[in-house]
Amino acid sequence: MNRTKHMNVLSALEKRALRYKNRYGATQATETNEIDETGTVDTQGLTDEDSTDSGSEGGDECRAETLQKEMLEASGVTDAVLQVHGIAPGSKQDGVFRLVYENCNGLSNKISGNDKLEKAREINDELEVDVACYNEHRQNLMHKENRNGFAQLFRGGEAEVRAVAAHNTHEGKVVGRVQEGGTAMVLFGQLIEQYDFEASGREDSGLGRWVVMVFRGENGITTRIICGYNPCYNTKKQSKTSYQQARRYYITKEKDLTCPRKRFRNDLISQLTEWREEGDRLIVCLDANEDIYRKELGLRMTAADGLNMREVVGEFTGSEIGATYFRGTKPIDGVWATNDLQVVGACVMPAGYGIGDHRLFVVDFRIDSMIGVSPPKIVRIAARRLNTKIPHVAEKYQEILERKVVEHKLNSRLIEAERHGKSVEEVRKKVNGVDADSMQYMKHAEKKCRKIKSGHIPFSPEASVWIRRRQVYESLLRRLDGKIRNRSNLRRSAQHCGIQSPLQLTRKEIHQRLDICEEKCEYFEKHGYRYRRKHLYKRLSVAREKKNRVAEEKILAIIQREKERSFWRRMNFAMSKRSGRSVTMVQREREGGEIDEARTQDEVENMIWEEIHGKRFYLAEQAPICKGRLRGDFGYMANTRSAQEVLNGTYEYPADIHQGTRDILEEVSEIRSIVPKNSVSTDLRRPAWKEKWRGSKEKTSSSLSGLHFGHYIAGSSSDVISHHHSLKATICLKRGFAIDRWKGGMTCILEKLPGCCLVTKLRAILLMEADYNAKNKIIYGVRMMDNARLHKLMQDEIYSEQGRTAEDGALAKIMFYDLVRQTRWPASIASIDAANCYDSIAHAIASLIFQAFGVPVEGVQAMLEAIQDMKYFLRTAYGDSKGCAQSKIEIKYQGLCQGNGAAPAGWAVISITVLRAHKKKGHGATFMCPILKVKSTLAAILFVDDCDMLHINMVEDAKDDDSSAALVAG
Repeated sequence: MNRTKHMNVLSALEKRALRYKNRYGATQATETNEIDETGTVDTQGLTDEDSTDSGSEGGDECRAETLQKEMLEASGVTDAVLQVHGIAPGSKQDGVFRLVYENCNGLSNKISGNDKLEKAREINDELEVDVACYNEHRQNLMHKENRNGFAQLFRGGEAEVRAVAAHNTHEGKVVGRVQEGGTAMVLFGQLIEQYDFEASGREDSGLGRWVVMVFRGENGITTRIICGYNPCYNTKKQSKTSYQQARRYYITKEKDLTCPRKRFRNDLISQLTEWREEGDRLIVCLDANEDIYRKELGLRMTAADGLNMREVVGEFTGSEIGATYFRGTKPIDGVWATNDLQVVGACVMPAGYGIGDHRLFVVDFRIDSMIGVSPPKIVRIAARRLNTKIPHVAEKYQEILERKVVEHKLNSRLIEAERHGKSVEEVRKKVNGVDADSMQYMKHAEKKCRKIKSGHIPFSPEASVWIRRRQVYESLLRRLDGKIRNRSNLRRSAQHCGIQSPLQLTRKEIHQRLDICEEKCEYFEKHGYRYRRKHLYKRLSVAREKKNRVAEEKILAIIQREKERSFWRRMNFAMSKRSGRSVTMVQREREGGEIDEARTQDEVENMIWEEIHGKRFYLAEQAPICKGRLRGDFGYMANTRSAQEVLNGTYEYPADIHQGTRDILEEVSEIRSIVPKNSVSTDLRRPAWKEKWRGSKEKTSSSLSGLHFGHYIAGSSSDVISHHHSLKATICLKRGFAIDRWKGGMTCILEKLPGCCLVTKLRAILLMEADYNAKNKIIYGVRMMDNARLHKLMQDEIYSEQGRTAEDGALAKIMFYDLVRQTRWPASIASIDAANCYDSIAHAIASLIFQAFGVPVEGVQAMLEAIQDMKYFLRTAYGDSKGCAQSKIEIKYQGLCQGNGAAPAGWAVISITVLRAHKKKGHGATFMCPILKVKSTLAAILFVDDCDMLHINMVEDAKDDDSSAALVAG
């Protein structure tokens, strides 16, 4: 009789387990070894024979199934291991922690070309696994070629990954890459915050017998998950088995002749008992290599006078599990849990479903029984339908929106509002009405521009055949269930796919064919990029033969884009730094050092609003111009008579005015004498609007309303749409108001330092409306800054200017140090960080400076009004908040906001004004060439909010104390 091949039997089992997959199936089909049209597995190659006579071509279904069963039984595989023990797992419910466990029978440390690893990751993704427990991974983690840890092996998805792995470290230096035994656990996403890294790890002997993960929850609840491997008995003393490894260690290091299996039992039970006495809750996953119901280890785990744990699968299903090794007859693997952990689902999958030669366990626990509370569900942001990189999508969007704009006369209504509006409020009301209609039409056009595809399978003609056939078979099943009544459309779709007599197929035949389609889809999901590239290059050659330059350029752009995306995905996978997460909890430090925590959505949002919006956007109230008489003279907008007097240089300053404020206001007057009034145009013509959006990055996040960058980039190719957007912005700038949509902002809260949830250390990114930001960038970022350069007001001290970098500023600082060190001249330098610089800007000062640099007061009002009346919504892990923070009636929000397109340019001109006033007082550094006696000055080195104040005077002799005093005075 021929010897049965171990790996081929596993391959056959793997194909049989396909029916239990939720999506496409778990196995990789190949072009030469696939499930045939009967839905059974080709048994040729299961033995050492070169060929097997399978009868007539195509085979008989009954004979094929019988042959398959005979071959598996001859290989020692029983019917028990081919069935699910319990109910196969479905979609994971909220509040559930899913654990999978199996003996993986070796796992390569390679990432590319590792079929086992790919299958393990697919299983984890499909089952939505929270922790995966593996034993007998057979990796020598000390070997130099085993570069990848388990966290690295299983990275790549959206969830964060933590891992702990163990092996025999005592022989790690004398064996190769492969070492028998080993245990590992991989944690995904959901309980990362409760994971205690320091308490987790390996058992103390260094033999890698088990690993443990510890989770700390509410009210002192601690849960430990243990994954262990009890070695098989082996009599060959010089072998490399895990049994003989442990035996050698006990004899040479501890002078102990006890059987390693007995030591494992005693040590594990002793450790579990100690943890249990401390009140910890336990989950234990073991390959016991003995009957878990009748041998010592299993009995001691479940003893009522001992650990009193329960074997969760048998208890949940009401019957003992069968063999867990694919050729075995007894259950040698198991999952145990203490009685204070609630199990809501448990099963053992058939042999071949997992990656090893043991059966895979799937157990669901209630999260609140593990940590005392269920962690929040992360709310994902909906995908954009409008993507201008996809051919024909932008054209479809333009076609729909243009028709709506013309049909509802949006542009005509805007022109009428501007020409016939008797007051600003009347114009505002009409423009807001047009904007509300426009927003609805833009969203409608996006909804209709394309259908969103899952993207699991790269498109190619070969793959699309099987995708369409699968869709038809699924529709046929729905017809049998009475959910589809239109037989003609269904028959027509089947004929397009080459399916003959579709309405005569039985339910069994449809399921058999659907299994084949799912197998093919699984194959193309893994290998579809090869067919995708082949398809693209074929279309490229056709375009070149036809000399179609437009099509050729588009295809080349697609090829280049997909190539770059693939490269950077691999690069980021290997090299990217750990990034901060979305916020599920925040902390606040009290004056005494105590920490307050907010864990629910309402608590998190209220704490952020109190600590960030309730304090940060009122920082400008500390400025002298926001107090006393100056507040009455200038208000918030500096659109008063006193403001015009300051600009004209005729304002009479109060006797008690703050000297620094007076210096700035006097400098504003001088700048106005240089820059003509209203020299910055606020007329946004269609060409300027188009030019702005054609160079924008579509992936940039923006807009509480949902009108993202893609809307305006797609609209920039249309004269009608571009005219509508630019006309609306121009009316606001000319009349001096902000439309209601611009007064809503979405603050995205992220961790600045990974793992740090202190509210003062969080990164708050404000997403403002895309067209509001575009308007500000054109008026302030381009035109106002060009005006400053035209009148030679840009200062040498500003290193955030075009053509200069932060490295240039660092070089200037180094050269200052070198000069002082070489000349021994008394000098001083002070490094200053202007914390919250954008948020601390008083609007009255900003308005005066913007007007001094040529921006009309109406244009300033159109920008600042939106900030003062802003409603700040929050985006956290809980999703977008329903409530918002907004300013009080008597005190308005100020600052320029991080995320505002005008903020960088606004801070630059404010810095120019302050620097000019500073240098007029004689502060700063004066350099002189010792030979030519040429002088030059530099007051500071500025890069946005980072500032180095300098003082040195090479013209006059000075002492060290004089230099320090001069720097302090400045």
